Amino acid sequence: MHLMRSIVLVPVLAFAATTTVFAQTGAQGRETVPEDYGYLIGHGGVTAAPAGAEFAVEYGEHITRNVQAYITLSYFENLMDQTLRDDFTTLGASLSTLTGNVWALDARDRGVSLVAGGKYLFGNGNIRPYVGGGGGIISLRRTVIDARLGDIRNAVFNDFEVGEADLSLALTSVTQPLMEGAFGVGIARGNAFFDIGYRYRRVFRLASELDFSQIGVGVGYKF
Repeated sequence: MHLMRSIVLVPVLAFAATTTVFAQTGAQGRETVPEDYGYLIGHGGVTAAPAGAEFAVEYGEHITRNVQAYITLSYFENLMDQTLRDDFTTLGASLSTLTGNVWALDARDRGVSLVAGGKYLFGNGNIRPYVGGGGGIISLRRTVIDARLGDIRNAVFNDFEVGEADLSLALTSVTQPLMEGAFGVGIARGNAFFDIGYRYRRVFRLASELDFSQIGVGVGYKF
């Protein structure tokens, strides 16, 4: 709930900060120039509940000294809920017992997201905590792989009703809206830039609820 409030507060903070800058510009007769222009980082981390690896590229620019806009392209190795993963494991064991053949089902919901948002930075100097949030889209594709038969996600759903229809029966990936809240700290050392942060993401318009947390570290270039 607190993170979702952050998502709402960021545009308000950004508007307030921008208004302050314009007021200063008018009073002083000159433009306020941000200390840094922007950054580009590669990002790696892990998601929790469900657990999996995450990789991302993020680009950000200063709007004012304390406000940054960012855009992030992320890849998620597996966003399938742990309960559903366990259901596929149980199904594989049951089929192995019934048929005498080994059924080892590798079930995954891979995802790619594109999110744009804003961050409000606190303090000055080279180490600056932040809060932020944004919105975008995520594309999800489910696979249920058996070593002998390949991808059998449709058959598993039709014959055993394991999974949800929207992801299990989709001909291609499913794209839905996503929102995120974030907090962390950015660290600048010369032209090097580091980001250590936490993000909470929620996907909408799926048959089953999907929300997940992510902790990660980004390393890149500040310009």
